Amino acid sequence: MRLQTLLQTPAMQQMRVVAGERGLKREINNIGMIESPDIADFLKAHQFLITNGYPFINTTTNPTALIEAMNQANCAGLGFKDRRYVDHLPSDVIDLANELDFPIIVTPADELISETMRNMLTIILNSQTDELSHIVQVNQTLADLLIKDPTDTTVLNKCTELIGHPLFLMDSHFRVVSASQNLPMTRSALTDFLRNQTKIDYFNLHTRTTVAYNHDQLTIIPLFSAYKENKAFVGVLNLDPQNSTDQMLAQVVLNSLSFVNSRVDMLNESAFRNQSGFYLNVMDGGISNDLVNKTLKSRGIEPTTKFHCATILVTTHHQTLLSNHLLEQVQQLTLWFIKEYQADVIAFSLKQQLVLLINDDQDAQHFLAALVNFIQPKLDKQARLIAGYSYSTLPLTELATIYNEAAEALALSKNSPHAITIYRPKYVKELISLIPSNEAKSFVERVLGGLVGGVSANEQLNLLNTLYGYFYYHQNIAEVAGHLSIHRNTVIYRLKKIEKMLRLNLDDPEQTQTLEMAVLLWHNRQIQK
Repeated sequence: MRLQTLLQTPAMQQMRVVAGERGLKREINNIGMIESPDIADFLKAHQFLITNGYPFINTTTNPTALIEAMNQANCAGLGFKDRRYVDHLPSDVIDLANELDFPIIVTPADELISETMRNMLTIILNSQTDELSHIVQVNQTLADLLIKDPTDTTVLNKCTELIGHPLFLMDSHFRVVSASQNLPMTRSALTDFLRNQTKIDYFNLHTRTTVAYNHDQLTIIPLFSAYKENKAFVGVLNLDPQNSTDQMLAQVVLNSLSFVNSRVDMLNESAFRNQSGFYLNVMDGGISNDLVNKTLKSRGIEPTTKFHCATILVTTHHQTLLSNHLLEQVQQLTLWFIKEYQADVIAFSLKQQLVLLINDDQDAQHFLAALVNFIQPKLDKQARLIAGYSYSTLPLTELATIYNEAAEALALSKNSPHAITIYRPKYVKELISLIPSNEAKSFVERVLGGLVGGVSANEQLNLLNTLYGYFYYHQNIAEVAGHLSIHRNTVIYRLKKIEKMLRLNLDDPEQTQTLEMAVLLWHNRQIQK
């Protein structure tokens, strides 16, 4: 209850304010009486003290020092009984009270101090009872409203009606998503101010804060959320921090909006799981391309749009299976990052990985680097975030292809000093090098073994180099001769000899294919040696 409200009641009409009138908005919730000189040691916030003035006759009690102490303790005010021991307050006391906006009030002379105290306490207690009844009613009204599954705007309008302050709701990115009808500014203007001009670190904002906007005070309060990375905020205009009723009503509203926000969290989580299920079915081929394209269109995605695929994984040195908490943290941080920068990226989960579909218009390397730099510092020291992404960009009907590329790149990231790896297409030599050496050796000996008998090692090498050049230069005899610095007839002679020794026909495509593979394996072994 404000001191000003108390003085306006009929029972308090005889009281006179003699100083500190600008401080009548102070809260008052209890009454005390000055009976000893050391009262300054027992002051309480919002306390109103009454005295008959006798303690001030004793020079050990300095009235200016007491007023300074009461102001420091945030007391409500000081009352002097009229025409008792102090007929006129010193001018320095009046001046100090006016300077501090600390109310000094003269109480009726014909009323006992105990009676004045009782009357004041009765008014305060009745006011507190009314306030509590009002708060209970507000709580019940909001509870009844929430059962009906109302829109955010409906809830905000009702809350504004009940507490008397305009309200607005923000998402975890400080974007105003809903507001009561009487909000005196546009949502876009307020969003621009909060995001770009206040310099508030809203990602790490966990306690209420107040900022000035034009002629209004905006109190920003985080709402309870199942995931701290996805918390929302409520803004209240001109909430009085000294008004206990305002604060309690604001808490009731906060609880109601936190419930609404938790429900939104659950709906978002359910939508994310459904989205993950859809893309997993696309990868497995469980949905026809026509149905995939139809679903993509319903989600505002052009079916011909091409995407990179990226896979994200958290690794640790000592854990094979990661905790659900860690996986959930990475997922929520990733979703927050995507929404914060409004990136054209789709996310879904696959076992212990997070899969990202990055629009071809987006620089995949730049996006992933920024994402890793954002998430990594927020993880445990033992955890390492790695990513792999596809070289190809394909429509989502080809999701399995780009996912396999991303998964292979991710496997390379595990043993790489770099957190991000792009899939590198395999060339023929690389593919050949992947064949186990014992199998490669056996294949070469079976196909080319006929060149061993009856010729020297040097001639054997000449025949194999000629055969390698024959395939390398696409069977162009002149190119082979030029590369080996021999006459073209020599090339033809060697090829005829190879056909005879291996008992095959170089014009036969199937025999040539087998022979070419054997020659490539032989050449790869020579390079390795």
